[in-house]
Amino acid sequence: MTARRALVTGASSGIGEAVARLLASKGYRVALLARRQAELERVLAELPGDGHVVLPCDLTDPAAIERSIETLDTRFGGLDLLVNNAGVGYRAKVEELDPKTLKRVFDTNVFALLLACQAALPLLRRSERAVVVNVASVVGRRGIPGQAAYSASKAAACSIGEALRVEWAEDRISVCTLNPALTTTGFFEAQANPGDLPHPDLAEASPADEVALHVLALDRRPEPERSLRWKWRLLGALSAIRPRLADRMLVRRLGGGWRTPRW
Repeated sequence: MTARRALVTGASSGIGEAVARLLASKGYRVALLARRQAELERVLAELPGDGHVVLPCDLTDPAAIERSIETLDTRFGGLDLLVNNAGVGYRAKVEELDPKTLKRVFDTNVFALLLACQAALPLLRRSERAVVVNVASVVGRRGIPGQAAYSASKAAACSIGEALRVEWAEDRISVCTLNPALTTTGFFEAQANPGDLPHPDLAEASPADEVALHVLALDRRPEPERSLRWKWRLLGALSAIRPRLADRMLVRRLGGGWRTPRW
């Protein structure tokens, strides 16, 4: 049986590294893409199996993405699974947003995702069973105070998935959106706690390995969208049909001095 060929962005740490390790352990050939070559080489050296490839790439550079996809095609001869995982977190109130950081968030979380999909499309079209998993977030379905920019970027990722599911249906490419909740990856821990923002409750975080299992499950049996943690699924649904109630629930859940809006 021919090994499935996977490209994982943001594969040098966190969820991306966990996904790469799991896929390799299941017999996939994995292409590791991220900016930090040294970290990619570290992950590569620890992967089971062989035939994997490292693709150092700045995902904010369209030409670099194109070159990486060309290298991938040369090495793998195609692509069966694209995992768009690369992302940048950002915690700041809107009044305190830094324009440069804001641009980096959207360049990485939104534009890079679109460009990676665009560049990979010719390879995915040649696959007998192509799957795309876009790693978004539960906050893409319910914005969080103190994370307006990050929430907006993940809402865009959710919308991209909805559009691509229909655009690529003719090519029989399955596009899935995976919305993890807080994950123990150092994603937000590495950021200074700005101002008086409450820090995320890491006691409720999911391990990266758990998220990786959902990526594998979606490749094996694609579904349009999967959000982790039932409380966040409920909050996302309520935000669409009962926003006042959703606001009250969110404030109670977050704590940290946030107040329920007056209507």
